[in-house]
Amino acid sequence: MRNKKKKIFIAFAIVLAIYLICYGHEGWPTQNWREYRSLARMWTRLKQEKIESIRFCEAISLEYGYDLESDFQQNVNAFGFRERAADVVRWWPSIYKVPKENLPECIDIINKIIKDTQRPRYKCLLFEKMLVVTGRGNYIFSEEEWGSDELSKFIVKYCNPSYEHWYFVPPKEQTVAILIFSPRKCEGSHDSQLVWPPVALLGDKKLAEELMGRSFKPKMVFEGRVWLEKIMDAYEVAFKGAKELHYRREDNYALKGWIVFLTQDEFCWKGIGINDISVFEDYIIESKQLKAYFDELGLTKELLAGKTSIAESNDAKTPFGK
Repeated sequence: MRNKKKKIFIAFAIVLAIYLICYGHEGWPTQNWREYRSLARMWTRLKQEKIESIRFCEAISLEYGYDLESDFQQNVNAFGFRERAADVVRWWPSIYKVPKENLPECIDIINKIIKDTQRPRYKCLLFEKMLVVTGRGNYIFSEEEWGSDELSKFIVKYCNPSYEHWYFVPPKEQTVAILIFSPRKCEGSHDSQLVWPPVALLGDKKLAEELMGRSFKPKMVFEGRVWLEKIMDAYEVAFKGAKELHYRREDNYALKGWIVFLTQDEFCWKGIGINDISVFEDYIIESKQLKAYFDELGLTKELLAGKTSIAESNDAKTPFGK
């Protein structure tokens, strides 16, 4: 009988230890991001911790394209969340940040969403992640629970900095490297992803590798600042000459690549296309000077020839090749 009680006590202690590890760990202070599937479960806690900021964005990895969630469910089953590195959102676009003065209104809208359990799900096309910073932690939520027509209208009205974002690249002196990628069509989607490694790198290859945490071998490397600054000067001239923002959808303006401006703290990426006389960005303007530079560097030929499919990627076993 004594041995039986001892075994029961040990089993209870093990269960209690697992509980404390799993759920006690959730409350530990950390600079990392904790990602949950359920906003409803966490919403009361977030308000108690005092919400300091909310922003909406795509989850993008410069190295892999769109952020992958292949191991998410396994972590959720064990802990109810997954803890991610403090810099995981470093490369995620931050253009949809709720202004401080509109934060109470945003919180009220989310309150209604959480309470209305019968509402239909609504997909916010460009806002697949919600990032919430409180006085005690950093949190990530997918759009499965918070997507709504009212919230989407709020984001568009208050969080989008009009068209200024599209007429922007980082300051030349802050830009470490420019990376140019071929696009690959996502299977079953109209979106396109980066084909790794990049077609070309302009600038500081060593520093770019340090910032990205890995080495890579672009097809073309143009070390130094000369070509990097020529490309950025051409963008600056093109922006100044822009009179109207428009989005190219015609087949003859099909996306031919991505150009990524890499700094110490973030990246700025833009879709690029090529026609007979110019290089253009999806949302921006055409530039004959960029076309001349691309021609001289051999980038025009590389991008126009690049029809990489998933089967043709560096490693068919992984979505983006390693």
